[in-house]
Amino acid sequence: MEIYQRAIQALLTHPQTLEWPALAELCERARAHRPIAWDFSLLAAEAVGGKPEAAIPAVGALTCAHMALIMIDDLLDEDPRGAYHQLGTGRAANLASALSSLGLDILLSCKINERERAALALNELMLRTAYGQDLDIQNARTEEAYWAVTKAKSSPYFGTGLYLGALCGGAKLQLADQLQKFGELFGEIMQIHDDLNDCLASPANVDWLQGRSPLPILFAQEVAHPQQARFIQMRGQASNPAALAEAQAILVSCGAISYCVNELMLRQGQAERLLNRIRLTNPAPLVKLLADSIAPVQHLFAKVGADFPATL
Repeated sequence: MEIYQRAIQALLTHPQTLEWPALAELCERARAHRPIAWDFSLLAAEAVGGKPEAAIPAVGALTCAHMALIMIDDLLDEDPRGAYHQLGTGRAANLASALSSLGLDILLSCKINERERAALALNELMLRTAYGQDLDIQNARTEEAYWAVTKAKSSPYFGTGLYLGALCGGAKLQLADQLQKFGELFGEIMQIHDDLNDCLASPANVDWLQGRSPLPILFAQEVAHPQQARFIQMRGQASNPAALAEAQAILVSCGAISYCVNELMLRQGQAERLLNRIRLTNPAPLVKLLADSIAPVQHLFAKVGADFPATL
């Protein structure tokens, strides 16, 4: 049985999951719907010289955290795809709370030396992300507010995934802390990825329809440019495919997309320099992770007919 399936099996055989069919159903569903960055803990364990299977508790805990955060985010966004439509609002909120606690229990029950530190890190992830979600529903209207949301809502998940994997792999706390910082910077990169993809997707997603302000839209509506007024008009009609297409074209022509890629590439360079300073037994998995992160942006530039910048 491969590592991810072993992590899910550990969740399914937990005493509380065995007693609670609804919780077991959510964990079972996770078999086929792996969370983003589920393998970060494996990569970190390998990077510090440990075996990938040592990170099974971290993978299970991170999966619980991801499921809980998605359920809460769907409630806050009133997402039509959210599980709360089937479960009911109250029951979904309660199961999200249970998943958070299940992740903590998995870490506290594992055999690593720093299990208390690992559990504290997972708890900090949930606390920081809750703050970020609260900031997010207030809808950032400035770049400063946008980055505050990103650092609270997006970065902790990636940083914690690497931190937990490092501890499971036998790393000292200082090394785990360094990998957590690398992961949080990677989280900022991934947030810009998501914003770019969401803003250029068709039909319009929730960001357009609910008047949210991901980075490209924030740039186009707040930074002075000749098409600013037209963009604001069209974004208010984004449920109309023609209006959406025009607004998306303005994102390209006004420089919003290029601006976001510039911000992404700046962080890519920072992450590369940080990774080079970290003394790892096997840096290759994380080097590849960072190199692979730029490929979707290159594809995106090709999609909108723009030349990808060679250097920034």
